[in-house]
Amino acid sequence: MISLDQALALSSEAGWNQTLDDWRRIVTLAGRGVYGIERDGRLVASAIGLAYGRELAWIGMVLTSVAYRGQGFARTLMQRAIDDLDAAGVQCIKLDATDLGRPLYPKVGFVDERPVSRWRRKPGPTTASPLQPAPVDYALDTFGADRTALLQSFAEHESYSLPGEGFAFARPGRTTWHFGPCIAGNATVARRLLGAFLSNHAHESSILDLCDDQAEACAVAREAGYEPIRRLMRMRRGTATTLASGPKVYCLAGFEFG
Repeated sequence: MISLDQALALSSEAGWNQTLDDWRRIVTLAGRGVYGIERDGRLVASAIGLAYGRELAWIGMVLTSVAYRGQGFARTLMQRAIDDLDAAGVQCIKLDATDLGRPLYPKVGFVDERPVSRWRRKPGPTTASPLQPAPVDYALDTFGADRTALLQSFAEHESYSLPGEGFAFARPGRTTWHFGPCIAGNATVARRLLGAFLSNHAHESSILDLCDDQAEACAVAREAGYEPIRRLMRMRRGTATTLASGPKVYCLAGFEFG
């Protein structure tokens, strides 16, 4: 088991937004799919393989401390994760690749799927309205695999729900709030869910993650004052999963979760 404090130091060095609670969530959900390399008494590289049943697994938190890059640590950990997921019979493995990591992934069998982006909103006023508390209907999720345990862990922070129409979650980050995932039957529902979040947090900066080819999601984000700040490439290894019918994914859970 990796040290959570050292894992946080590793992601903070990279400027990422994870908190200690985020790392605890990731490690708990991934179980044995947590990989690390230590040198000089500290964690210097990490990777996580989080399986959503046998349909899909997500690889995330692929990090190497700056002083230890160029030694093949990321590739070693990636291969361990892939081997374990293959042995478990997982049909499809995905990840969101940074520019730094992207050259590695084709070498271990990944192909480009679609670009994804991170958007940020600076603090500012909003006219959005809150929502009355309501239970989340996890059956509305159209992620393509069962991630109920992940969503329930997000609900420990903040959840927003329109019964029968959609839901969203939000959580504090190391430097800024993160909105997502957001599942909505249409753009109007997505606007209401995002607006409910902003009614609580418009005075703080916040981020959300989108698929670039989801034009409605991009429009909803821009209307609320968000602007793209970073692009990654979603990559896939194995048989692609098919999204279920019904409400759409307007915001992603995060690059480490899918």
